[in-house]
Amino acid sequence: MTPDSSNWHPIALPDLGANDQPIRVSTWLTQIGEEVVAGEAIVEVLLKGITFDVAAPVSGQLRRIDRFENDVVVAGDVLGWLE
Repeated sequence: MTPDSSNWHPIALPDLGANDQPIRVSTWLTQIGEEVVAGEAIVEVLLKGITFDVAAPVSGQLRRIDRFENDVVVAGDVLGWLE
């Protein structure tokens, strides 16, 4: 399945001010197929031993996960997709 730009929305990692420190995906709080509300925490990432929540940019259903637990990510990386 590929995202349809008209109704799929990326879940992008915000800029956490990492300054070249590794950021790792910690835990997905939402599973594929589950509904979320805009602003709801859906995935946790870990930076220097601190956990940060990444919120849903829009309300919808989690359709795809692109980055998994322990994957190293940087600001702007797409972690998954909502429809």
